[in-house]
Amino acid sequence: MIMNINDQNKVKAAGFTILRKDDYPSPRIKVSTGRNGAWETFAKYETKAARDKAFKTLLESEKIISD
Repeated sequence: MIMNINDQNKVKAAGFTILRKDDYPSPRIKVSTGRNGAWETFAKYETKAARDKAFKTLLESEKIISD
């Protein structure tokens, strides 16, 4: 099941951060911002492997989830 914008807003209001992996234009992690469904770059990486490793580490936090 995919979260809609209302679901994302509820989760963020509860103190969670929502992250997503992206490959274009380069490997990066994006973070959900605002209440309008916007996404911003959280961090950029040289390779997908480096991005995936960082993503996995970030998800170990109790308040960070993946979209």
